[in-house]
Amino acid sequence: MALASAGDGAATFMSELGKNGNSHARWGKICDKFERYCNRSGGALVASFIGFILLLVISLMSIIKLLKPNRINHASP
Repeated sequence: MALASAGDGAATFMSELGKNGNSHARWGKICDKFERYCNRSGGALVASFIGFILLLVISLMSIIKLLKPNRINHASP
């Protein structure tokens, strides 16, 4: 979960940097020159966050299942 979250955060930061630039570091915008690339990377970010949310849901379901007491039904022969 931590790696997925860190990856999503870093990708979001780089996407924002490409869209708006950074005047302090003198980095210009690149999305005005490579608009198609930036549109595709935006779609990839959306897919990445959906994947992260699904991973979170699966993890929570696993934790809940592990915390429930096991009830084993023994059939009488």
